[in-house]
Amino acid sequence: METAVETLEDNKVKLRVEVDVHDVDHAFEHALRDLARDVRVPGFRKGKAPVAVIRQRLGEETIADEALRTHIESWWSRACAASGVEGIDRPQIDFDDAPAQGKPFVFTGVVGIPPKATLPDPLELAAARPSTDVDDAMIDEELERIRTAGAEFQAIEAAVESGHQVLVDMHGTVNGKAIKDAQATDLLVEAGAGRLLDELDAAIMGMTAGEVKEVSLTLPAEQKPKRLAGAEAIFTVSVKEVRARVLPELDDDFAKQMAGFDTLQELRDDIRTAREETAKREADGGFRRNVLQDLGAQAEVDVPPAMVARRIDDRMQSMARSLQQQGISLEQYMRMIGRDMNTLYMELMPEAGREVTEELALDAYIERYAIAVDDAELRAFVEEQAAEEGDNAAEVIENIMGDDAIREDLRRDLTLRKALDHAVAATKEITPEEAEARAAARRPQPAGEAQDESGADDAE
Repeated sequence: METAVETLEDNKVKLRVEVDVHDVDHAFEHALRDLARDVRVPGFRKGKAPVAVIRQRLGEETIADEALRTHIESWWSRACAASGVEGIDRPQIDFDDAPAQGKPFVFTGVVGIPPKATLPDPLELAAARPSTDVDDAMIDEELERIRTAGAEFQAIEAAVESGHQVLVDMHGTVNGKAIKDAQATDLLVEAGAGRLLDELDAAIMGMTAGEVKEVSLTLPAEQKPKRLAGAEAIFTVSVKEVRARVLPELDDDFAKQMAGFDTLQELRDDIRTAREETAKREADGGFRRNVLQDLGAQAEVDVPPAMVARRIDDRMQSMARSLQQQGISLEQYMRMIGRDMNTLYMELMPEAGREVTEELALDAYIERYAIAVDDAELRAFVEEQAAEEGDNAAEVIENIMGDDAIREDLRRDLTLRKALDHAVAATKEITPEEAEARAAARRPQPAGEAQDESGADDAE
């Protein structure tokens, strides 16, 4: 695939793309197979007619249209990646001749690109580094977490409270008939953990061993089978045993049994060391974020709404994928918390706008300091990452380096990282108070305050 870029006015570029014969023929083969599945030819089963018959019946124009429709976006994406063009909206595609098998296909696309940010000259970066202090309270918190993990539950003679383990028998019925999935013997549950239906969880609170209680409730709408959804049910709950968590003593024996240290002090020292290392890593990451934020705050640029919208869409898709792993859609989650998608969109807008501004500022920084990642650096990084693949490392390296889109996407990521490394090294470290004063000085002054000051000057 060959590309040529022409810069136009108003932050737009025109990209000329020549798709090679191999890719064009591949698109035609796919289009023909896809069309053949839905075409009925007299004398043949659906999808079983010979290719030659399908081609004759549909005609070359129909096949070419399908090949173009299904492949133009991927051709455009590959061309943009290979030529370093980052489109911020849908391109205006144009071509003189439709694609044809055995011939390269040439088309052009006009697309908006990110505007260039302007940085002050000289550029003076300053940022605060988050604290790396580790105090005794943090150590005590970690010890308590380990202590809780090593706790044992012991039977007690007391009423059920939240956090107790309760051994119960449970029997649920609807109209006197047993509910298949609501029969349990020696079921161990944690009171207040939400494992039971809310009414049952509330009912066992305050019960004691040997006590039996009947609970009337309405089965949830998602109850299976569907015929039981929303039905009125009666549950008989018998508490057989109440167990409370007994925490081990914090002493040398605890350190030896739980973590393999000879003394409790050795365990505390190890926790402190680990916390200090974590705090340093987090502080380094926080400092990098603060540097990028300071760079973005100094940039002058009109952020296109399309870039902000795309950033918000990416964030919402990420949220949707995370929720999907838990078996719930983003729309369902929003309804559960009493909000709508438009509200979420508006809430994400300020942060998305800031992120886009910071990226545009980093692009301006890259241009000012001529920061680049050459093929040797890129290959070295790919080889380092591919080393974990063992015998397949060579194949992974060639797949990445041989694919224009993947290679240039990776180059882009490494260039941004290299630029931020450069900016971090050039940044003056200041106190959090100085950073706040620096940020406050950049905030727009309320109109009322400006008028008051003006009035005061006039009075003087």
